[in-house]
Amino acid sequence: MIEYPVYIPTRGRPTRQITAKALVELGIRPRLVVEAAEEEAYKTANPDCDVIVWPQVYADEYEHTPELNPHPTTGYAHNYAWDHARAEGHDRHWIMDDNIYYIIVRQNGERKRARDTSPLEWVETWAKKWVNLAGVSLAMAPFMSGKTVGLNTRLYCATLYRNDLDQYGIRWRRGLNDDTIVSLDILSTGYWCTAEIRAVGIKKVGTATTGRIKGGMTDFYAEGGFLRKSAEVVRLYPDLCHTKVRFHRIHHVCDYSVFKQQLIPVERDYTPVSGGDTLGERRTPTKQT
Repeated sequence: MIEYPVYIPTRGRPTRQITAKALVELGIRPRLVVEAAEEEAYKTANPDCDVIVWPQVYADEYEHTPELNPHPTTGYAHNYAWDHARAEGHDRHWIMDDNIYYIIVRQNGERKRARDTSPLEWVETWAKKWVNLAGVSLAMAPFMSGKTVGLNTRLYCATLYRNDLDQYGIRWRRGLNDDTIVSLDILSTGYWCTAEIRAVGIKKVGTATTGRIKGGMTDFYAEGGFLRKSAEVVRLYPDLCHTKVRFHRIHHVCDYSVFKQQLIPVERDYTPVSGGDTLGERRTPTKQT
């Protein structure tokens, strides 16, 4: 079984817990992080999950976006999950979106649905080999190609985070694009690295347009929220991010190539993973230019 707890920040979807269902089938009991008003609805609909409520202080002390009222974010739940895991003695925790159909594993050139927790266990083991790895995400299905590991990129959707990053001034903040913002906050230290595992991924349902799963941020995005979402990260990181029309709508584009920091192995004789189709395959690292 996996070592670290899995938290799923969620709102407005007590009866549509797709990720939780997939995890329960793998033998994992996830933790749904919800607002107080929805606690009973989530408990009733999800008996195989632990339902925890983020305290109001997490909203009161959150770094909000002044222009947003009401303030759409699951950042309160993210920060509480972080503290909750640490209070239990964990040095890492998983954060997953609530709309993941299943985990995918890529082996020998084939992609298959995971039937046990071994791919997630591999990710946890790999993460612990590095001194300065702040977080590692599972790639979304369309991006499970190329090297096994992509270094210094955005953390999103299904991520294993360290629990001590707040000691370096890093917390979830702002109302929109908060996963991109926390990724850039991490990388801008020049020390912490992020990684994306492309040999273990996720099949995820979209929520951005009308007709998809209700709840979460769906209504906000359906009413033009993509432009405001993109503008948020550009406002904070104008030197690294800009907006662009892609796939018939506004997207944000961030330049992660400026981040050159390398992973520092816990054991100096350990050879980093840098490519291949097999989980855990060791290769000579490619020098970054």
